[in-house]
Amino acid sequence: MMNQDAGNPIWQDLSSDWLNWADRLAPQADKINRHLIDALELHGMADRVAQRCHNGLCVLDLASGVGEPAFGLAALLSSAFSDMPESAKGKPFPSGRVIASDIAPSMCAGLAGRAARAEIANLDVVAANMQSLPFADAMFHGVSCRFGIMFCQNPDQALRETRRVLAPGGRAAFMVWGPMAENPLFGAMDAIFKQVLGTGFEAAGLDLFGFSSAENSVARLINAGFDDVSLVTHTPCGRIPAAAPFWRPQMQMLFGAALRNATSGQGREIDDLMRASLSQHIEDTYFRVPMCFHVLSGRREMAV
Repeated sequence: MMNQDAGNPIWQDLSSDWLNWADRLAPQADKINRHLIDALELHGMADRVAQRCHNGLCVLDLASGVGEPAFGLAALLSSAFSDMPESAKGKPFPSGRVIASDIAPSMCAGLAGRAARAEIANLDVVAANMQSLPFADAMFHGVSCRFGIMFCQNPDQALRETRRVLAPGGRAAFMVWGPMAENPLFGAMDAIFKQVLGTGFEAAGLDLFGFSSAENSVARLINAGFDDVSLVTHTPCGRIPAAAPFWRPQMQMLFGAALRNATSGQGREIDDLMRASLSQHIEDTYFRVPMCFHVLSGRREMAV
C-alpha cells in the first residue's frame, strides 16, 4: 500500500514494518494473490508471445512493497508455480520476467534483498512512480497492482500510465479494498487510533477506500481507455485462534510510525480495544472476521 506522491515520507518510514512481517505473511498473501494473478489472463498472451518474442512474457508489478505479488508472478513465469491458476490449466504457458516497482527506495531495497535471498533469478526491481512510469509504450504483457492504486495522488493518471505501458491485448489487474463497512478490521482500527492517538486513516493520508465502489471503479478503468473491463468481489473470512492479536501486522504496516511514538500504555490500550471491538466475530474460539476486496481488471485493445 502506498501513497504514490514522491514527497510523502509515509512509506519510506514504514518499510521496516513491512519487512518485519513480509516472510510471516507470505503464505496468507499467496492465497489472495491467486485471484489477482488469475485476472491477468497471462495464458491468453502465450501464443502471441511464442510467435513474436523469444524472451517470453514481461510483467510489471506496481507498488510492490517488499515483494507481493511480484514473487508469485516470478515463480509462475519460471515454471516453479506448482499450482497454476484455474484458467491456465491445460493451456500453453511461456516463461518470462517480472519487474517489481515501488516509489519508496527503502521498499525497493528490502524487496531486492528478499529476492536475492530467495534466489529469484527472473525478477528485477525498479524504483518508479506509477503516475509517471519510466517504461516504453506497450512494453508489458500484463500489469498487476495489489492494494496500491488507491493511494496515488492522481489514481486516474496512474491508470492511464498503466494502459500506456501495456502491450495490445495485455491485461492489467488491480486489487482494491471494498467499503470500510464490509472490512470490520479497518473500521475498528480507524476508530481506535482516532480515540487513542488522535489519528486515523484520513489524518495519516491513507485513502484505503478510494476504489471501494464497484460501479465507480469500473467507470474509472473505462475512462482511462481500458477495454473488456471486469470487477469481481471477494469476501473471504479467516479462521484465526481467538488468542491471537491478528490485527497487529496490518496495524503496524499502516501506523508503524505512530505506534513507535506511542507510550507502552497506549499500545496496550489499542490492543485491548481492538480485541474488544472484534470479539463479536469470535465463533467457537476462532476469530471469523470478514473482509471485502475487489479485483478490477481491463485490457488494452488489440491494434487494428
